Amino acid sequence: MEIPVRNMDISAKSCNIMSMLGKMENLKVLLNENVQTALDNFSGCFGARIAYFATDMGELRVGQKKQMCRYCSLIRSKLYGNGRCMELDREKLKEASERKTLISYTCHGGLVETIFPVYIDNVLAGFVMAGQFRTVSSPPRGIIDDWKNKYRNDSELLDAFSEVPEISPSKLPSMLGLFSMLVRSIAKEGIAAVQGDTVVEKILHRIRCNLENPPTLSEAAHLVGRSKSSVSHIFKAKLGKSFKSCVIDLRLDRAEEILRNNPGTTVKEAASKVGFDDEFYFSRIFKKYRGLPPSKLIKS
Repeated sequence: MEIPVRNMDISAKSCNIMSMLGKMENLKVLLNENVQTALDNFSGCFGARIAYFATDMGELRVGQKKQMCRYCSLIRSKLYGNGRCMELDREKLKEASERKTLISYTCHGGLVETIFPVYIDNVLAGFVMAGQFRTVSSPPRGIIDDWKNKYRNDSELLDAFSEVPEISPSKLPSMLGLFSMLVRSIAKEGIAAVQGDTVVEKILHRIRCNLENPPTLSEAAHLVGRSKSSVSHIFKAKLGKSFKSCVIDLRLDRAEEILRNNPGTTVKEAASKVGFDDEFYFSRIFKKYRGLPPSKLIKS
């Protein structure tokens, strides 16, 4: 069973930004607090164990620190060992990444597992895995026979299997559809958040490197491939102030540093170094934003 993953609604202009995020930024999306909270709620509703995997298929984290079900633990510790299960997990993670779809499969122990590959601009960010459901009342015949051959009595195995959350086959597609929609939606939200952080960081870096001639809003928007209104909104949301105020603050911060740390520097010299040709205009702006005239900072 598979559910196609729809393309995430990210504009082409943001592709360059996202390509620069790298592995750590992608994991930041995958392990976003909102993502985990939503999936913890999903886990609570269905009894699922939610695990997060990196692109190298190594397990990163388990939601709510939920332990593996007792049935799986018995099979691994007392029957076949870890190798068989881990090999299947790796195989299915690889399949999900290649097909770029949510895949659902039944493991050799008779339990349903689900894997959702999270892609950001066609770059794999990692995986979210939900599992350990059952759709039948007893383990596969082969598992029972192998257990009996080793331990004779199968009551421990059957009791553990009965503890696994049961989903009726008719409801399984709906549950998988909900899981797919949930991960896709909250991952998209996480991507937007990371993009916003990256937009701000990139523009602030450009401003700091050009305090004498800082970029205009139009130039900043062009730098990150966004509209002016989008950049204005992101700055307000992330920093609580307008783009213009941020530019002024950075220039005044540098001017204040110059005046405090360089005895003998005049207000005119400090103003010039941060791009103000008119020292009197600079003084008015400084007093408005800092509450005191820049001359008060001059050291003799």
